[in-house]
Amino acid sequence: MRKEEIIEEKSSFIDWANSLARMDEEIWFLPFREGSWGTADVVSHFITWDRFIISRRMPALLSKEKIPSEKIDADAMNMEAGHYARSGISKNVLISEFAEAREELLSLLEKLEPERFQELYPGRDITIGQYFSGLIEHDHKHKKEIENHWARYAKQTGRQ
Repeated sequence: MRKEEIIEEKSSFIDWANSLARMDEEIWFLPFREGSWGTADVVSHFITWDRFIISRRMPALLSKEKIPSEKIDADAMNMEAGHYARSGISKNVLISEFAEAREELLSLLEKLEPERFQELYPGRDITIGQYFSGLIEHDHKHKKEIENHWARYAKQTGRQ
């Protein structure tokens, strides 16, 4: 994926997340299915991973240094994101924090030269563009999950 496409895709999620502000509070925390996350958890998950990329991946990519080798406990990070979403933070503040984190990530992506997206991602057998393309696919998976959940809720209750 090219730099411009990545930035456009990652950026589009800010407007989409802002649209979630009109979601009923009742559905904001309602799990997609028994034992799963709700919309608030996913938005917090986006924040957690954007901040991880900002702090742990982008500095190395910008300086063309090796990505530090580290053990990542994705389950713990995701659990922490869920706890944060349910810590009493308001829906609007959580959405705003997502927009801020995503804007910061976008500003760092802007600093990478377009040709860098065709280079191999350090330590992996994929390009930097493919790495970010995979992150975008992940974003879209969760977006679809939220939109389907919201549509089911609206159909069942007649509310949004």
